[in-house]
Amino acid sequence: MQKSFAICGPALEGRAVATLYYDTDGKQFHIAIDPSADVSKLPLSLKMHAEMGRFDLNDHFSMDWVRARMCPPTRQNISSILQYLGLSAYDEYEILMKTAGKSLMDDLYLDGIVSMI
Repeated sequence: MQKSFAICGPALEGRAVATLYYDTDGKQFHIAIDPSADVSKLPLSLKMHAEMGRFDLNDHFSMDWVRARMCPPTRQNISSILQYLGLSAYDEYEILMKTAGKSLMDDLYLDGIVSMI
């Protein structure tokens, strides 16, 4: 099954600038930047790709983008963080669901969770 999430932010007037897709079977992420998005308002992590005309980001970059939004599994006291989130194991998807993809590095968040087959 595939799930999709709008990548939004307050500076973007609530408009989605990209979509994060998650394949539940393959446990892979994929990002598609909206080609009509105002590139000047994109966060650096997405802006550099859009400026080069790359709007469909591969699984490797997408996973890096996801992981940059959370504590690494090697962080000291990660078990306490997972317990706080109500998780028994480190799982990027589950952490995103608990945090709405929010990060200290920008004001983006995930919205509009839609399940797709």
